Amino acid sequence: MSELLKEINSLAVLGGIRQREPLKSLCAFLRLSDTVGAAQTDVIEAYSEFIRALYAMRSDADFSGALWDSLEETENVYLDLKRNGAEKIPQLLELAVRRELDLLTQIGNTSCIDLEPMLYYDGYVPQFRSSGIDMKGRYMKMIEAISGGREEADK
Repeated sequence: MSELLKEINSLAVLGGIRQREPLKSLCAFLRLSDTVGAAQTDVIEAYSEFIRALYAMRSDADFSGALWDSLEETENVYLDLKRNGAEKIPQLLELAVRRELDLLTQIGNTSCIDLEPMLYYDGYVPQFRSSGIDMKGRYMKMIEAISGGREEADK
């Protein structure tokens, strides 16, 4: 199994993002590229499907940006607790979220150069880019805004 797929599969608290694009089609590509005996044409098609999904989300083909867009819309227990004004977040949950956000930053830094060797193909394949978004920094700002907005409403 590729390291990238292992990282994506290790997401738990934020794991709902795996069911959304662009990770859904990226994981399908990674699984197929790891499958012994998979037809090269199927692997290339899965890669192209990932790129199609990425362009559908972001015309600039920014993988990191699309990942952020997906993360921002994905519900999870941590976000629910913050929205509901939980006084104390369990330390293990807080640590898990922070570590998973770091992982998402790493995952978002994936480039087409990282994936092309899995295709075993020298012909044309569509490209994408990554703007390198700091997922943890942005997510914590979003949480702070939610918490701050809730405190204003409580006054």
